[in-house]
Amino acid sequence: MKNEVTDYEGVKAFNIARVSDPRQTDALPAQKLRLDAYSNRLKLNSEYFAFDETAYKEDRQKFREIVGNIKKYPNFCIVVFDKIDRFTRDASSDIVQTMKGLVKEGKIELHFPSDNLIYHKNSPASDKTRLGMGMVFGEYYSSAISDNVKRRQEQKIHDGEFPSKAPIGYKNINITDDNGNIIKKDIVPDPVRSKYIVKAYEMRLEGKSFRTIAHQLKEDGLRANTKQQGIVSQSQIMTMLTNPFYHGVMRYNGKEYPHKYQPLITKRLFDKVQFLNDDRNNNSHKTLTRNTFTFSGIIRCATCGCSYSSYEKKGRVYLRCSRAKSATIDCQQPPVPESELLPQIDDMLKQLAISDSIILEVIGILKNEHDNIQLYYKDAIKDTGNRIAVIERRLDTLYEDRLDGRITTTDYDKYVKKAKAEKEELEYKLVEYTNNDKSFVLTAEYLLELAQNAHNIFQSSQFVQKNKILKALLANAQIDQKRLQLNLLKPFDGLRSATKTQNWLRQPDSNQVILPPDFRLASY
Repeated sequence: MKNEVTDYEGVKAFNIARVSDPRQTDALPAQKLRLDAYSNRLKLNSEYFAFDETAYKEDRQKFREIVGNIKKYPNFCIVVFDKIDRFTRDASSDIVQTMKGLVKEGKIELHFPSDNLIYHKNSPASDKTRLGMGMVFGEYYSSAISDNVKRRQEQKIHDGEFPSKAPIGYKNINITDDNGNIIKKDIVPDPVRSKYIVKAYEMRLEGKSFRTIAHQLKEDGLRANTKQQGIVSQSQIMTMLTNPFYHGVMRYNGKEYPHKYQPLITKRLFDKVQFLNDDRNNNSHKTLTRNTFTFSGIIRCATCGCSYSSYEKKGRVYLRCSRAKSATIDCQQPPVPESELLPQIDDMLKQLAISDSIILEVIGILKNEHDNIQLYYKDAIKDTGNRIAVIERRLDTLYEDRLDGRITTTDYDKYVKKAKAEKEELEYKLVEYTNNDKSFVLTAEYLLELAQNAHNIFQSSQFVQKNKILKALLANAQIDQKRLQLNLLKPFDGLRSATKTQNWLRQPDSNQVILPPDFRLASY
């Protein structure tokens, strides 16, 4: 087939630029420049398309239409993405499978100029692995970057701001300027529902049951703070009477933080009610203990969807569907000895193993990519700092103008409000850039090493540790007629797919392309 760059002259090419966030659309022109430069170098007959990888239905549909056109194109063609992670970050998607199928049939080639990779019908195993790993870690890295958004939210938490819908008794409001523009959000006591919160706590302190309180508040007219304004249930009353938000503390991700909103009750009243709640719970429930087996809490029945439980019989551990022992519903799935399932787990764990050579190659690629990203953030920090400095000088000028009478107080207030809002947004960006996840490569190395050694770690662990390992790896595990149906959690599912390419036999690479020395384009 082709073995020279000139062989591509006149070949139809679909140049596709993608971003993962609508706020990143300013990166599309940069991608286009690189794609155009690549097409011109290879003298391709290219057509350009641009999309964002968000949840917008319209854009997803447009991208699917392009893939459909590529599939229908009667002749050989090339599909060009700037980088692997611009192709997709979901290795299991139908689009990926469609394109890989077209590559396998020899109808298309996938070109990634910035990654110096051409993926074609006869690509060697190392290139196939690079593609698979690139998609896996593209998705994983995207998640790591999204942590910056979480950090911003966590900062608000530490500042006393509640990030979600207010509980019953409060309401969310928008504070607007004179033009009706939202300048910030706030939570204030609901003038109607807040009195019911106090009454519920007082009734509980009197020894009233949750059911009685729920019934009484229903009669009084308490309704949920939803659009439907439904009846507040007994379980909602229980939640209400254990929520520290009402005395000034909010819960977030299992931790408690003081909030800045007006309390409805005192902490003393809250603590007294919790004592009653705890006392009732302690007196009405027995403390139960049970053994933890290797598969405890992990597997469900493929027939009825019920969970599997483990038990011992004559020194052997068995698993059975919980419905198999039901007096009313009898599941026909037979009990399974644990010993018959462990070899299946062994096979799955062995599939995660990655060769040392591939690990070194992938880590090298990740480190180079991470270095480029760090340079980007270094420049972004410098630029954002300069922009903040400009705004600060602008604020100083405005203050002097007001003192000298060059602008009115009304205009001064308007300009200052706008400048401060702009400055605040830039300061948030500066925090995000500064706190950019620098540990990604180390985390990636850990995941690769874990995948490589998962089988040995599992074999040498006790059943409690084995249970933890399986919970860290598996999602939606099922048993069907003594056979395990296993699905791995991300990113291990992608790792297993990627490592499968290592077992493929190398074929003569007749499609190898000789690239010019300046092939790799500058990263943005």
